[in-house]
Amino acid sequence: MKSLVLYNKPECPFCWKVRLALSEAKLDVKLIDSLIDAERNVWLALTPKKTVPVLVINNDLVIYESNVILEYFSEITGYLLPRDPSDRIIPRLINYYSDSLIGSALKEIIFEKRNKEEHCWDHSRIQAGITAFHKALIYLSETLESREFFGKDYSIAECALTARIGLAESYGVEIPERFSNLRDWYSRMKERPSFDATLPSKSIVDL
Repeated sequence: MKSLVLYNKPECPFCWKVRLALSEAKLDVKLIDSLIDAERNVWLALTPKKTVPVLVINNDLVIYESNVILEYFSEITGYLLPRDPSDRIIPRLINYYSDSLIGSALKEIIFEKRNKEEHCWDHSRIQAGITAFHKALIYLSETLESREFFGKDYSIAECALTARIGLAESYGVEIPERFSNLRDWYSRMKERPSFDATLPSKSIVDL
């Protein structure tokens, strides 16, 4: 059994999607909160990006890019991506779409609200983020259609989007009713044991 240590930040969506993947793939991991002062110099020395997540395998192999971490989990477990290369395309595209378009929209909302009193919020920035988020959901809704998952089964697409939408919800942004298939999809994701096990409030303890 490989020894896995993940340096992560509770609210970071890149970290949360990695925690979801770990939980879904049933991999044991030691989670370390990167915000702890005593750990900061340790993980900073491991990554040129100077960001988390950072995964350390068997005390010597380091992966500092979240998407490479997810691919690694898939390789060692046979889970999170379909076997057929053609079937892997949509989950991979959705994963990147989540990091880019969905992430960019929600960043405007979260960064404006985080650690601020409501009377200090720039509501125009927040509304611009909400508008961009809703616009980005059109492609997701059309891609998902009536399927249970974006791929053939639970995949890295679910990990990425669950983390993003979970954070959005915690900051008061929900999927509009007109995207009923996405709302149903998200409800199913929240019912999975991995969701509760990997919530930001629980990300500094072992899964």
